[in-house]
Amino acid sequence: MRNKGFSLIELIIVIAIMAVLAGALAPMLIRHINKTRLTVDIDTGSEIARTIVAAVTVEKAYDAAKDHNTPINVNDMDDQDFKDEVFNSLGKSSFKGTAKKDANGDPLDQNYYYTLDYTRNKVAVYYGGKDDAHMVYPTLGSKLILNQLWGCFFLSCKIQ
Repeated sequence: MRNKGFSLIELIIVIAIMAVLAGALAPMLIRHINKTRLTVDIDTGSEIARTIVAAVTVEKAYDAAKDHNTPINVNDMDDQDFKDEVFNSLGKSSFKGTAKKDANGDPLDQNYYYTLDYTRNKVAVYYGGKDDAHMVYPTLGSKLILNQLWGCFFLSCKIQ
C-alpha cells in the first residue's frame, strides 16, 4: 500500500483555518498584553507610594523631603538624599512605565508622578497623567480601572 501523504488542497485548507484562528485571536492577545502591562504599572506605582511613605520615616530622608501640592515626576525628586532613599529601597535608578494606553485605550505618557505632604505622611502617586483620573495611590483613578470581564469570553463568567 502506497502512502501518498497530504494533498495540496488539504494543506491549503489547514493553513487557511490556522490563518482565520490567528486573525481572530491576535487582537485579544494584544489587549491582554496591554492590560497586563497596565496592571504591572499600577502595581509599580503603588510600590512607589509605599516606599515614599517609608522613606519619610527615615530621619535623613525626612529632613530632605519637600512638600509638593502639584504632581512632579518621580524621576525628578528634589533632594538627592530623599531620592536615594526611595530609589535604593526599590532597587531602581529610574522609573518608566510600559503601558502605552490606559484602560479606555487613550495614550499614556509612561511617567510616574507624585505629591507629598510629609508632615502628615500623605502621598499620592499618578501614572500616565497628573490628574485624579490617572491616580494609582491612594485610590485608583477612572482611566486606570480595568474591565474585569476581558477574560470571560473563554471562561464563561457570569455577570452578577
